[in-house]
Amino acid sequence: KHLFSCSGTIVEFLKGVGCVVTSASLVKLPHQDEIADKLKVNVCLPSGETLEGSVSNVDFCYNICVVHVRSTSQLPAKRFSADTTFFNFDDCHSKDVVALGRLCKRWSLNVASGKLTPRRSQFDCEELLVSSCRISKRGVGGPLMDFDGNIIGMNFYDKKETPFVPGFIMLKCLQHFNDFGRVIRPLHGLRVKTLHEEQLTVLEKIHLVFPGVCGVIVEKVQVPSPEHSEIKVGDIITHVDGIPFSSAAEFGGILLDTCGQHMLERQKLGLPENDNQMSTVISLKFDVKTQRGRKSEKTTRTINVDKFTPSGKLNRWPLGRAYLLRRIENGILYTEERYG
Repeated sequence: KHLFSCSGTIVEFLKGVGCVVTSASLVKLPHQDEIADKLKVNVCLPSGETLEGSVSNVDFCYNICVVHVRSTSQLPAKRFSADTTFFNFDDCHSKDVVALGRLCKRWSLNVASGKLTPRRSQFDCEELLVSSCRISKRGVGGPLMDFDGNIIGMNFYDKKETPFVPGFIMLKCLQHFNDFGRVIRPLHGLRVKTLHEEQLTVLEKIHLVFPGVCGVIVEKVQVPSPEHSEIKVGDIITHVDGIPFSSAAEFGGILLDTCGQHMLERQKLGLPENDNQMSTVISLKFDVKTQRGRKSEKTTRTINVDKFTPSGKLNRWPLGRAYLLRRIENGILYTEERYG
């Protein structure tokens, strides 16, 4: 039974083994955060050669899958970009991007151009950014590139836009796979979104009280409970452990770095990796700007994290239905493109 077809990027080729990064939708059971049993993965190279791949690592939170493939010939590889400045909408540089995807045909390449857009994806994952490129489901897992040839993200499918995980998040996840065999995130209990994605009327009120503020705004408090948390819905977080950030993606990247550093220190000390054996695993200090009625203040709040976020059950990754986009003028069909 055919499960799914998508695109991917070879990010490393070492000692005859290629490392292909793609979407976990390739190996995921429908409507379940589980890998399909007795899975066979075929990797179709641009030359038309088909190699058998093996699943190395999967994370359903970011919907990332790493496939290893053996090859007797050198496979071209290109890493994700670690640059975060491309996603700063306060800068005046070009936001032109291109999404790439593959069919199984020899030397086939699907290309869709567009721009980065300063709005939030409809998907749950907070770190996702959005481009106006229009891709099909075959383009899922493919690279998003700037016009300088840098891979700045990995694409997912939506009808009217293309959500993507930024390249710097992808690099951190791959490092976690290499160091720990999984991606480790702190279960801090906050759902946030980038501040500039808030409604204009809300932003105007915020900037009257806190001019020039940037960061994330808290949308939901889940753990331990809203009534016991010092951080409330509507609070603005600007720093984590003294490190400033301007978006939910950068916020998530800092937390990945914090968890990675903490786990490496535990490994050096020979401590077990059972995350629940310590009363407090990580203490996260957030610089918070709050407004309660007419009272506003700047403060530091601490959340003690004693668990890490599981790989699945946090974010949904719908693929949507296939549809046709037709351009008709004066009753004449000029173009017809299938998406999905």
